[in-house]
Amino acid sequence: MSIVSAMYSSAKDMAQSGYRKFAALLVTAAAVRAVSLQWLHPVTWDEIEFFRATKWISQGLVPFRDFWEHHTPLQWFVFAPFAAFANSAGVAAIVAMRWAQVPLWIATFVALYLWMRDLSIAARLAAILLAVCSSMFMLAAVEYRIDTVGCALFVFALLLWQRERWFATGALLCLAGFANIRLGPLLAATLLVFVVPLLAKREEGGRRPGEGLKLIAGAVAVFAMCLTYLVATHSASIAFRSVWSDNYVGDKLAHGPRWMFLHRLAVPFGIRPLESVGPLFSAGSIDVATIAIILLGVPALIRSLRRRDQYFTLALLQIVNIVFIAMMKFIHHYHFEIAVLLMLPFVALQLEGIDWRATFAIVAIASAVNVYASVFRGKEDDMRYEDFVMKEADARTTGKVFDGVGRALRREPAYRYWFLPALQPILESTGRIEPYRATELPEAVIADYRVYGYLKAHPQLAATFTSHYLPLWRNLWIPAFSSRGTGDWIAPVSGRYRIVRSEALANHPWFRHPLEIGVFDTNVAPLDLHGGGEIITVTRNQHIHVDAAPNIGVMIVPMNEPVFFRQPAHGVTLDAVAPAITHVPHF
Repeated sequence: MSIVSAMYSSAKDMAQSGYRKFAALLVTAAAVRAVSLQWLHPVTWDEIEFFRATKWISQGLVPFRDFWEHHTPLQWFVFAPFAAFANSAGVAAIVAMRWAQVPLWIATFVALYLWMRDLSIAARLAAILLAVCSSMFMLAAVEYRIDTVGCALFVFALLLWQRERWFATGALLCLAGFANIRLGPLLAATLLVFVVPLLAKREEGGRRPGEGLKLIAGAVAVFAMCLTYLVATHSASIAFRSVWSDNYVGDKLAHGPRWMFLHRLAVPFGIRPLESVGPLFSAGSIDVATIAIILLGVPALIRSLRRRDQYFTLALLQIVNIVFIAMMKFIHHYHFEIAVLLMLPFVALQLEGIDWRATFAIVAIASAVNVYASVFRGKEDDMRYEDFVMKEADARTTGKVFDGVGRALRREPAYRYWFLPALQPILESTGRIEPYRATELPEAVIADYRVYGYLKAHPQLAATFTSHYLPLWRNLWIPAFSSRGTGDWIAPVSGRYRIVRSEALANHPWFRHPLEIGVFDTNVAPLDLHGGGEIITVTRNQHIHVDAAPNIGVMIVPMNEPVFFRQPAHGVTLDAVAPAITHVPHF
């Protein structure tokens, strides 16, 4: 008896030691990702967009009515109190919002952990650890995104469904739609899968009281409250147009790249078949944790289709979710956040049948790769350059700024359709929105990748901008005038300017390829226009005219800014679109 007792005690101690090790790795993995969140992961286009929307709501503006958007707005309301205190003109404001949503991610993982209550502690911790080590998941999860609230609400709804809290389940499913409209097909399928068995359930003596109706009532009640807000703020019709009609038209007319779903699935294996920048295969891009989630989760998901329990229901929802993602025309890494979360119970189910030592070996390798991917493949120089451009734009302006993302955080956008998403040119081509009219020139232009595409599609506006602004730094254009020969301009801002003219200036590449030089990494050297030339004083909207021969280049620059076309370090970009490279981080 004592031998059996000793063996049992030893096995129990080993298991406890096992899940403690998983817990320690989980804390370490989260800390490593926090380093990336704070210093190494550049702020993305969507993060800036969502921050601007959140900030405006914190200032009392009404979404859709007071500013244009095409996403559902729940996240912005949830985080508006935090945005009220995020006043930096640079990336620190968005990084603060990243930290603000960390508790919500913790709560989401806790809810998943509780949902998997029939599995061992070690299996549950290991599955969650793989998610935290997954670059496919965490590169988006550390960003300030509407997906955070949508994913959290959906996971909370799964937990409440498991606990048979029907009304609250329906309410959370509806709220998830108001957090992220992309979850719509999954939410519709979830309501159907949850409600039909409840309505069909019978007990001896007749139909069971309406549990399914309670679930529906929860969804209807939340929808009615949200609709009441839109009606009360006179924003219902424009919200319907912006979120539903415009997105529907954009999806129908968009032409996305083929095989994007397979491309996204290939990326964790280090293969980038559709990538325009970088090699086809990169060993540094191999994402061990995501590969483990796929290889462990898919077999368990398939086996769950033969069960008749909560895993069967979850398997149906995951299949619907993956099919919908595969059908999308534009697929990005953040679209897989909900897919990874829903795969974790199947990963834990598969790990349940594996010895904890083998499981520990898997997660240990994934954790090591996580440290490498989080710390040694960051793009901190891009993040610092973006911070610099944002702060410089703020320091040099007091009025409107034109850019394609909304980087001038404390300045009014020059264009109502202010962040130029892929949807914008489609809506403009159909006449649903008006193009930008430069009736009042902005005080600066932040020439990012989106602005480049917009100006290429609007050559007249491009000609206006490239003659009225010069890149102080690449991507940051300030009022300064240029022409080959005689020029006519309208001053965007008041100030004292120096007129510089010469034959050498006429050969400057700015006059041949201004958009490319003002946006992309090129070999153009800084141009010092210090000294000489006539000094003029102009006021805003004043007409400026300079006569010159056709072979003479003319540049009229602010007195206090003699050097233009300054460049960040080679390889550093504002949009951070190039793949990360392995290097020791520059903290």
